[in-house]
Amino acid sequence: MAHQSHGPVAVGDQFKLATPNGPIFEVIKIREMAPVDHALITKVRDTKSPTLIAITTLLDRDFYIPVPPERRQMPDNDGILRGI
Repeated sequence: MAHQSHGPVAVGDQFKLATPNGPIFEVIKIREMAPVDHALITKVRDTKSPTLIAITTLLDRDFYIPVPPERRQMPDNDGILRGI
């Protein structure tokens, strides 16, 4: 699978909301839009509600902080198959 990216943001990158207990979001898709490209992000722990956000906002450290690769968060998996 190709690793879609837009400069410093790529599919699979994670960003933490810049609050003390903010959730971590993962980029699941990048959309080229005018005048600013957008990223489709979802919470790592709750992937049901994706959100479309401007990449410029995602890169603004007043709002989001990049998660380094060694601190990446993995989704919860309790081994129970749901929705089948």
